[in-house]
Amino acid sequence: MADSVQIAVFEGGKLTVHRGGEKSNEAVLALPLSRLLVKMVRVPEENRGDPAAFAMPMLQAASPFPDDPLTVSCETVRDSADGLVVLAAALPEGAVDDIAGALDEEKLNVTRVDAIALGRLRELWAGIGGGRTGVRRLVLIGGEDCISLFVLDDDLPSAVRALSRGSDLRREAMLSLLEAEDFGGAMPLAEVVVVGDVDPAGLEAFAPVRRLEADETSVRGIAERSADPNSLNALPASWKSFLEETRFKAKLVRYLSVAGGIWALVMLVLFGVPAVYGMMTSHMKTLSSEHRSSYNKVKEVRDKVKLVQKYSDHARGALEILKAVSDRLPEGVELNSWNFKREDGVRFSGESEDAASVYTLKDSLLETGAFGEVKLTGPSAGKGGRQKFDIDCRYQTEEQ
Repeated sequence: MADSVQIAVFEGGKLTVHRGGEKSNEAVLALPLSRLLVKMVRVPEENRGDPAAFAMPMLQAASPFPDDPLTVSCETVRDSADGLVVLAAALPEGAVDDIAGALDEEKLNVTRVDAIALGRLRELWAGIGGGRTGVRRLVLIGGEDCISLFVLDDDLPSAVRALSRGSDLRREAMLSLLEAEDFGGAMPLAEVVVVGDVDPAGLEAFAPVRRLEADETSVRGIAERSADPNSLNALPASWKSFLEETRFKAKLVRYLSVAGGIWALVMLVLFGVPAVYGMMTSHMKTLSSEHRSSYNKVKEVRDKVKLVQKYSDHARGALEILKAVSDRLPEGVELNSWNFKREDGVRFSGESEDAASVYTLKDSLLETGAFGEVKLTGPSAGKGGRQKFDIDCRYQTEEQ
């Protein structure tokens, strides 16, 4: 059955369709982990009847579109007397206009939405060593859009994250291991497993690194998961409604064909061609109005995305700026005050053993390219002959 499933993989900004046994206009959509909201959730026993409702607030809080409703799907990875451990996922509808456009070009209707990395993890499960007890592993799977990170405790994921290309893998790995320890308790890390286009430099500090080869074009894992009714399905509610409507129309066409053209013609005369035409016209006007409203909503969402991306720029974050300054402090220079403003830059003051170190610091900050202007006040002699100074760093002005 898995071999007959049609899989549409959207990665690197393009849609690749893997045809099944029969050509169809329905497909399972596989997306990068970065396109989905995912989180490991412990569901108490009293909420086992509706784990999606329990996980909804957690995913809604992490969504870049807080005003858009989410359709949350949960995949149970462990069932115990205390409750459930589930992998909760949702696809924000506000960020899928490019995906929807690609699907429309291929004339495909989506029946399920899954993560590419989960299918890859299923294919590589035996090679990773999943199922061994008492072992924690850090697994990184490379992809065109992101690096998918899993922390596995035996056969149970305790942390799932999507890392953008260019991330500090060592720092992200540390954060993920802390998250896993908070979720699943303390456990020594046995190894780091790397799959695909991932540079493991620095990760050997946590545990031995083992590289695992994989067929990056394979969709067997996604197909097998699609045949499993317990696998998650992050299909948005509006897409599900459209799918049901499309299937209903297809069935209706088949039934009318069986009934025969004569019967259809008689019924059309009985109910009145003008009435039917009027209903169709009214329906088309309604659809046109809805499409206009949808366009305006998409435009608003795009503006929100741009705003979120602006404030998600870690290059101008407080920690990154502090690191950029501290990395360039010459010997004998100490900072006394620090005033960071995300929109403007940073002001700080300090003392130095000599004036030359202050000028060296100013020149080093200009060479970073992070600041458009670096103003130095001082240096001036203070107590003990130390040189006091103030530096005001301003960002480059963005072109409108």
